[in-house]
Amino acid sequence: MTGQQTLFFRVALGLAAGAVSVLLVSLPRLQTISNRRFDRLLFTSFAGSRLGIFGLVFLALRIAPRGDVQAYYMQQAEWVLRGLLPYRDFVSSYAPLHPYLDAGLISLWHTPLAIMLFSVLAELLLLPLWMRAGREFLPEGNLRGAALLYLASPISLQFVTIDGQDNVVIAVLIAFALLLVLRSHVAAAGAALGASVSAIKFLPLLYAPVFLAAVPRRWRLLLGAVLVCGAAYGGFALLHAPILTPLSAEGGLRTAGNLPYVIETIFGVTLPARLTDGCLLLVLLGIFAAAGRAAYRAEMDVRMRALTSGMAAATLALLVLSKKSWPPYLVLALFPVCLLAREEFLSRLRNRLRVAGFALFSLVAVAEHSYWSSIFAQFSSAEFHARLSSGHAGVRVLLAVELLLVAGYLWLLWEAMRRLLFRKSVAT
Repeated sequence: MTGQQTLFFRVALGLAAGAVSVLLVSLPRLQTISNRRFDRLLFTSFAGSRLGIFGLVFLALRIAPRGDVQAYYMQQAEWVLRGLLPYRDFVSSYAPLHPYLDAGLISLWHTPLAIMLFSVLAELLLLPLWMRAGREFLPEGNLRGAALLYLASPISLQFVTIDGQDNVVIAVLIAFALLLVLRSHVAAAGAALGASVSAIKFLPLLYAPVFLAAVPRRWRLLLGAVLVCGAAYGGFALLHAPILTPLSAEGGLRTAGNLPYVIETIFGVTLPARLTDGCLLLVLLGIFAAAGRAAYRAEMDVRMRALTSGMAAATLALLVLSKKSWPPYLVLALFPVCLLAREEFLSRLRNRLRVAGFALFSLVAVAEHSYWSSIFAQFSSAEFHARLSSGHAGVRVLLAVELLLVAGYLWLLWEAMRRLLFRKSVAT
């Protein structure tokens, strides 16, 4: 598909999925049926929609895969099959085991679709994990509302089912870690968190302080994570592979879709990297402190709510403040983010308005990156500012999209922080 066709498809998908999400959350019947029947409908619909869309797009219509899977995952997997070593023999922005995981998949079916299908199949585990864990510490109405929003989420449909992004594997391992904590298998939870850092990318380290702040017997969790990460990264270090390559490879990158980019565009300045990184670090420290305060000497259900809100807050802070971020990172904590769109004690009208706002945010999230990259060739904030000053109509539309996306991040970040800062919100 051309860039314009891709953008049109994403907008159409976002509109359709958003409308369905509002409808599903508004149906009283889905809030009153038994847990068993709700779960059966949810899981069947989830599997059918993801596998059906994947089959339609890639097997029936034979649309070629695009994005990171084709450009990076497939290429690095083939290099590994030729005996090359990540970091030492080729630059990789991913975890050391990432190319080996993809190499194993394409050994079974030599096509990028094998890697993409793995992400789709992994995501099928996500809702069952969250429903099982969530019923131990979340109100049933909030849990069902978040599950229905996830079911019809254009963010999930676009970035996982269509793009094949494996960020969802991290999301599954984190949900599994949370369930293990509830089952008092804290060291195993740490191992699951370490596996995501070793097999996919560094990003799950963002959630380690939140886990440590909220989970009892945190040293067991830390031990499990260190053992897994130490084995993976230590093994590559012994092979003289520079294991910090992902950080150096990504450190200087800048993208659209975040507050620094918007500020640079409007005011025609270039913000120092140390300034933006420092602001992000300060906000993250505040989130970790708030999660620790909310969980301090609390019962397990309150601790898990603090952990869930902390994961959402950390993800949203990264997205809005990092100079290099894009909406696919939402997949890392999409279920906790969906939990922010509804509240048990609000009126039906206010909840519907919140869900409609979340649907609009989701539409903007799936369209923004495509608009910036396909229509405007990923131009810098300096180029954006120059075209904005000339009165280019299309650039004004992009600015409106960027502002809406940042506003959505800030809204949801506030909702997450409100749950952390006010114990009553965390406990309900």
